Amino acid sequence: MHGGGDAGELDTLLARLAALRTEEGTADRPFEVHVISHDAYTVDGVRRLADKGVTDLIVGFRMPYIKGPDTEPLSEKIEHLERFAESVISKVTP
Repeated sequence: MHGGGDAGELDTLLARLAALRTEEGTADRPFEVHVISHDAYTVDGVRRLADKGVTDLIVGFRMPYIKGPDTEPLSEKIEHLERFAESVISKVTP
């Protein structure tokens, strides 16, 4: 799992992971790579991440480090998800 950060760092981590899996003889086994990335919010970004071997993307629509209650109404949360589904998910899902 990569929790955001520099894209170059992700490439380094994925290469190291691939090397370790090869070394351990597990490279042919199914393996999930979960990533938080700004690339997850665009179709091209999702495709770039998939090409690198990322299997799952974690997205959010509010700053996760804000302390206190979440005051955004449910209707706005649903709007964010619907927009994301229309603009990204529907274009990268087979």
